Amino acid sequence: MAERGLKFDDWAGAHGHLEHIGYYRLTGYLHQFKTVGEDGGDRYIPGTTFESVHDRYIFDRKLRLLIIEAVEKIEIAARVSISDSMAIKHGPHWYLNKALFGRPSWFYSKDRAKFDVAAWHETFVADVKKQIDQSHQSFIKHYYKTYDDPGMPPCWMVFEIISFGSVSHCFKFLKSPEVKDTCRKFALNHQVLSSWLHSMSYVRNLCAHHSRLWNHLMTIKPIVPADRRAQFSGNQNERIYASLLTMQILLQKIWTNNSWAEQLRALVSASAHLPITEIGFPENWTTRKEWAFGP
Repeated sequence: MAERGLKFDDWAGAHGHLEHIGYYRLTGYLHQFKTVGEDGGDRYIPGTTFESVHDRYIFDRKLRLLIIEAVEKIEIAARVSISDSMAIKHGPHWYLNKALFGRPSWFYSKDRAKFDVAAWHETFVADVKKQIDQSHQSFIKHYYKTYDDPGMPPCWMVFEIISFGSVSHCFKFLKSPEVKDTCRKFALNHQVLSSWLHSMSYVRNLCAHHSRLWNHLMTIKPIVPADRRAQFSGNQNERIYASLLTMQILLQKIWTNNSWAEQLRALVSASAHLPITEIGFPENWTTRKEWAFGP
């Protein structure tokens, strides 16, 4: 790295960091500083320091911890809302009833006309069954020791163990009348809430695998509703800021008087030397009403 132009303020400290982080993991944060040298090989932009790159890595690590906290609250609230509202109306094994599922009018797919809800539901149930069989939770073991019928546990058990991705897919294909309670809880329509839960599941997986968020283009992006474009600075939803904003909006519906926004502000403030516009933050973001900062 030094031979390619990267500067080191603390050589020994950098060596220690690399021993614990690994060269390859750090290269994701170095990529944006690469340029082509006179010899045609990779070089780093003049003035780039190891410490500035390492600061981005540390910011990312702390941001992932904050995201995990937010997603935990939202994920659990969504699981409970979907499972309980459906159980009250259709019984504890409603997720096995394919008649409750359908293709939303807004659903887009290259093979939309060929999309088969029954086939999707069959695959969904098989995936749920696989996750149940792989579970080591004592309440799942107790169910199978105690009951022979029905062949699968009730929804309040199932929705404790299936992945957040499975929950978001289930919600996506529930018919419109079945999602009203959950949509009302979060004050969003079916399409937007489905999109936000899906993108949140994706971000959660990035965090769980310690993946880079800094300057990362999101593969699964949250929908920007027409009436919220000002909040999202237009249609900017490819960077992590858009996902952070969806989390804040949802948290305000389920976690009153929380300090998550203040924790995020403190993290950004402590890293004021970092260009957070690179991860989608707009100028003067703390003054925007959606962050509900006090005076």
